[in-house]
Amino acid sequence: MKELTLNQVHALKVGELGLDAAALDLTATESLAAALRRAASLRCPCSARTLIREVSQPLRGLVNDSAALDERINETLEALVAYGDLIECATELDGDKPVRYLLHAAAPSFVPRSNGSVLLVGVLRDSAVFPVEIASRVEQVNHVRRLKPSGAEKLADVLIEYGLQELRTEDWSGEPTRLTPTQYERQLNDALGGVAPAREVPGLTILDPTAPVRYYRGRWTAPKKQSGKFVARRSQAYGADLWCYVQLRLGQPERMIDFPVFDNPWRGCDEAWRAQAAIDANRGQPQQYALRKAKGDQWIMEFFSPVPMWARRRWDGIAEPIAASSCLFAYRIAAAELEEERRFLQDSLWLSEKS
Repeated sequence: MKELTLNQVHALKVGELGLDAAALDLTATESLAAALRRAASLRCPCSARTLIREVSQPLRGLVNDSAALDERINETLEALVAYGDLIECATELDGDKPVRYLLHAAAPSFVPRSNGSVLLVGVLRDSAVFPVEIASRVEQVNHVRRLKPSGAEKLADVLIEYGLQELRTEDWSGEPTRLTPTQYERQLNDALGGVAPAREVPGLTILDPTAPVRYYRGRWTAPKKQSGKFVARRSQAYGADLWCYVQLRLGQPERMIDFPVFDNPWRGCDEAWRAQAAIDANRGQPQQYALRKAKGDQWIMEFFSPVPMWARRRWDGIAEPIAASSCLFAYRIAAAELEEERRFLQDSLWLSEKS
């Protein structure tokens, strides 16, 4: 029996995931994303907790900081859901049983780009990588997989032959109709006004609109004496906390409605984050993003609050997700794309550029 060093174990397992063992170890985002997709091919439909456990447990003893690893796995899983590799669905309600969310593996698909390349989306049931004939050409940056044509190759024809489905960009991104923040908040308040009064909401925490918009985690607080309408989360007996929109009077709930409120394919958190962006914009304190120059003809977009999955999918297609340090998440984007994204950030997400 041959004894392997820690580095050799990392290299062996990274290679089994179809990645470059010379450039990555098992804690790299690319490796964690590939491992989560492999686990999803075997276990889905299942809970997010199940997938995280499937990936984290085999890595015990191979990393120094297990808590930090679990956090990275969770962040990578959220990115895969936002990107479309995995789909989060609520189970059917059954009497008084709590809502339970399960992750489903999306069908292997591709999104064609105008430059001839494609974005690879979804999970193959019998393999963690795409077919060997194209796997070596797949560019993997964090959780995103891109494939460029070789010469005059028509990638769509090739991938359809392998059984992948073609997705139109607009169908994949799911970007909603553009509204002003006033229009969106009015629709939300109309929906809230149409529900029956709710006097007790267990485990309620609210997003404080008066707290600084650049520190998302610090905006969460327990209700005290606040009055008004708030994006919130509420506990349930089993499963993750639910996203909701609540009307308070002196800290006590009067009405409550769960996200998603409207008939759309978004997750509850996606609608909640959009709602909070509308609330902040209407208060005259819009959420912010920052731009800084990078090397060459590139810029870095930095974000301080979460955004809906349809925005993340848009940037996954035209930009490169990068490690964030002084912000919640960031993307590297070409200068040629910058002005259009500035308009998108203002018109669709109601964000303000930090001066």
